[in-house]
Amino acid sequence: MKTGRIDRPFLIALLILAGIGVIMVFSASMYSATISGEKGYTLFLKQLLFDFLGVLVMMVMSRIDYRTYKKYYIIAMVIAAFLLLIVLIPGIGVKVNDARRWLDLKVTTFQPSEFAKVAGILYFSTLISRNRNVIREPGPFFLYCMLPLGIICAITVVEPSLSATMAIAIGMCGVLYFAGVRLKIFLPYIGVGLAAFVALMIAEPWRLDRFNVFLGKSGYDYQITQSLLAIGTGGFWGKGLGNGKQKYSFLPELQNDFIFANIAEEFGFIGCLIVLGLFAFVIWRGFKIAQKSPDTFGYLYTSSVMMLLAFQVLVNIGVASAVIPVTGMALPFMSAGGSSVIILFAMMGPVLNISRSVDLSRNRL
Repeated sequence: MKTGRIDRPFLIALLILAGIGVIMVFSASMYSATISGEKGYTLFLKQLLFDFLGVLVMMVMSRIDYRTYKKYYIIAMVIAAFLLLIVLIPGIGVKVNDARRWLDLKVTTFQPSEFAKVAGILYFSTLISRNRNVIREPGPFFLYCMLPLGIICAITVVEPSLSATMAIAIGMCGVLYFAGVRLKIFLPYIGVGLAAFVALMIAEPWRLDRFNVFLGKSGYDYQITQSLLAIGTGGFWGKGLGNGKQKYSFLPELQNDFIFANIAEEFGFIGCLIVLGLFAFVIWRGFKIAQKSPDTFGYLYTSSVMMLLAFQVLVNIGVASAVIPVTGMALPFMSAGGSSVIILFAMMGPVLNISRSVDLSRNRL
């Protein structure tokens, strides 16, 4: 395996996204932090620390041969399942708005579903790269692929977190897609998944209400109304950094699920275009790295990580712009959150390591 230097354009684009994210988190949270009794820059400093730790983890992992992680594919899945289970235990899992999705680490909280995303991709990528027959025979495909996927998704749904469940499923199914799974063997499970999704929508009235609002059948969604107002009033150039109005308690979770609305309000169409361009470049560059990966594992892992990244970006922006029904999903590298940012950077570590063995350009660190 040729060992060169990491891909500079890919790394720089990631760092720019994270930098913009830190600035926008500060802008979005300074008022809410102040009225809650904290200093206006509290969340900004936390996000800066999380980004620093994430970049540190990414750079360390970028120096480790990516094939090393194949040794831990089963352990990663077991740990993911264990963490997802213990988060449901009262006293261990932190309950917020009737959902147990976080572990209390005293100094911060950790969301196990974030780790489950990368664990699932690592598991499938290793499994299939070692034995492609596992996706060709119905028995092994159910036992080694769909059963673990079903267990992880079922536990995550119980939290409840349908958005995290979808992200985990997209990441793992992405591996199957890039591995070339036959539709004939996979189609029945797609049907089961869609049926389960519909059942979950119907089972929880608030989910169904959100969908009905999206279809225009009942009432209106306050968050979406305020999000669209922020995007619309931002215009072409935006109101300028710190001059947005939604941060004054008009749009809840502005620094998290609706960070894109804050970008649109303060930096306008141009700002949105820059952010979308950066994400598009990172995803495109990631797929280029995947295509030139030295082996099947590198190709499957990197392609699926890029697919998951694209899914999260599309869902977050789609929600903020009322293109899809409201669901909670962070904008990668930009929304406030510790476990999300650190895990995202960690996922990019092996991608950067793979980039050391491919030649995409002369611009390398």
